Amino acid sequence: MGSEMLLADLEQTFGGEVPPAWRKAVGNPAAFLNSYADLVRTTWDAVAPVWHRGKPLLEREAERAGVASVTGAAGVLLANLSPRIAFSEGKLRLPDNAPQGQDVVVRKLTLMPLVSGTRACVYRVAEDGHVHIGYPVAGLAAFLKSAESPQERSVDVLAMTLGELRAVILRKGSQSVSMSTLADLLHCTASTVTYHCRQLEQAGLLCRERVGREVRILRTLRGDALVEALS
Repeated sequence: MGSEMLLADLEQTFGGEVPPAWRKAVGNPAAFLNSYADLVRTTWDAVAPVWHRGKPLLEREAERAGVASVTGAAGVLLANLSPRIAFSEGKLRLPDNAPQGQDVVVRKLTLMPLVSGTRACVYRVAEDGHVHIGYPVAGLAAFLKSAESPQERSVDVLAMTLGELRAVILRKGSQSVSMSTLADLLHCTASTVTYHCRQLEQAGLLCRERVGREVRILRTLRGDALVEALS
């Protein structure tokens, strides 16, 4: 049954002209499937301990995504999924763009956190607008460098939701503060502060206004509620 399904899938995929790399599979589909099953088992045996140890991170990520969704911070969450994913002005840009080669209206989004490389990014865009995105789970870099269980470390939930830099900016925004002051406090460039403040502003978490020659930021009521909920 499995061999027949494999041959049918290859026929549908390649239209009868199977590439050279797949000809051995066509010649002996049962042997191909057995080898593939062995490969999957071997791979899982190698990665299973990491996935089991990372379970607290995955559970925390589900909570982080849920909080971001109900507090209006989903845009900030999407903008920080992966260095290879961009989200700005309501548009989600994936590596090499969508497979269709044109803008796709996202009607449903499924996020799949991965305990793998920190630049990992897998995705699928269906014709009906259902987008699946696999991305590095938040906190993965520190997790991979340490044998310590994630649940043994204290967690800044606000930073897990927004990213460390944006969490600091939002906390500093409890009172009106200038962008130049923020740059000095955070030891980063003015352009970096401007970028992150713009993302927080688009999410409705803070507002920016020009006062004389300075641009100042201040948390919105939504920003106040998010900080209070996650602190």
